[in-house]
Amino acid sequence: MEILHILLAFVVLFLLALCWFGFHYLTNRQIEAPDGSARITGNCGDTMEIALQFKDGRVCNTSTWTNGCSFSKSCLEAAAMLARNREIDELRKITMITIMEQVGQLPETHLHCAQLAETTLQMATKNYLTKQGAVCCHRP
Repeated sequence: MEILHILLAFVVLFLLALCWFGFHYLTNRQIEAPDGSARITGNCGDTMEIALQFKDGRVCNTSTWTNGCSFSKSCLEAAAMLARNREIDELRKITMITIMEQVGQLPETHLHCAQLAETTLQMATKNYLTKQGAVCCHRP
């Protein structure tokens, strides 16, 4: 009887994990042909990737990926959320401070996560402009 309970618990946990991964996949689909993208690895070893899709000069869709900690994920998701429905000039104004305001209090040991998210977003913006044939985008 004890082995049956252990097996049942294993099956339940497996199904929960499968549902979680399925939900995560459905809500975080990667953009197949992004208009702009960047993948950057920080000094801490965390890698962040963001892809932007534009429509009528505004970001209409974003996708993100990171292998970093929960702070990295929060900062990257905040950067993507802040980028949605924004034009290029508005994207240039998104800084690590803006990201930190969106995320909330970050430990001092993880401030670099917001910096890395900003850098990744700005590089994706620059990649988009390069693909459009625009002059390099230096932030004001």
